[in-house]
Amino acid sequence: MPTETTRDQILFIGDSSGATAVEFPAAFGTASKALDVVSPGVYEGLRTFERSLFFGLRTHLTRLRESAAHFKTPLHYDEESLVRALESAARQATDAFDAEARLRLDVAAGSAATFGGEGNVLIAASAYRGPRGDVRTHGARLQTAPGLRRPNAAVKTSDFIPLREAWINAHGDPEAYEHIMLSQDGMVLEGTQSNVVLVRDGEVYHAPSGVLPGVTVRAVIDLARAAGIPIQERFVDVSDLSSFDEAFMTTSVRSVVPIQSIDDVHFGAPGPLTMRLSMLYDELTTSDAVAPSARELARY
Repeated sequence: MPTETTRDQILFIGDSSGATAVEFPAAFGTASKALDVVSPGVYEGLRTFERSLFFGLRTHLTRLRESAAHFKTPLHYDEESLVRALESAARQATDAFDAEARLRLDVAAGSAATFGGEGNVLIAASAYRGPRGDVRTHGARLQTAPGLRRPNAAVKTSDFIPLREAWINAHGDPEAYEHIMLSQDGMVLEGTQSNVVLVRDGEVYHAPSGVLPGVTVRAVIDLARAAGIPIQERFVDVSDLSSFDEAFMTTSVRSVVPIQSIDDVHFGAPGPLTMRLSMLYDELTTSDAVAPSARELARY
């Protein structure tokens, strides 16, 4: 099978000295999809700021460590080596793309022998361009995904990625920007790649449990509390969505994204509280994004 590294996709294998770019089969299309052939483990998604800085890296690494400890077979890796690999991959990727980079950091259950490596740390990099202009201006259109859930909401495992893709291909709306998972009794949980926040009468609602502990949503809720915005950590029934004024999703890669609609329920997008929290979050990433070596000095 022919192999190549495309101009906006690079796959790296990490080791104690940094990150080495390797070729992957062109048929996969993206470096991230190439990781489907590696033994599933745990992963984190990040993006760069100013080509070499990260926001929330300390929190991401804590979540990765906790996910690795609670994986079906505990995963082992050296965190300092992993950080050096991430820093090296970010530098190489942003130079190659001449743009910010989106990075998927995996700790696999097995080695990267498929790609000629011995370690279990892999990094898939792609050029980061931000949300589409129409999504930033008018909000994203989302669909619910009844029956789709993470095997363990507290552990971010890479085997959920092909599971979610299979569900979306079989049952999802190809035009939807994101799909939202529900509990068995119809409560709004989270997006397949995001956390979901709802706004009603100036109050922010977020599911109290059953969702991945998102780095960005944690920061946004902290910002809302500091601004005196009431927080309701409680479940919302999907049938009650029409009573809400605004909605937005949060991800470490896309930041705060306004939601235009969920199924047939439409919101004012972007709403005033969404815009306010988005601005506060952007200010926070500007002030709190640091080099990996300085992560312990950051707030998140």
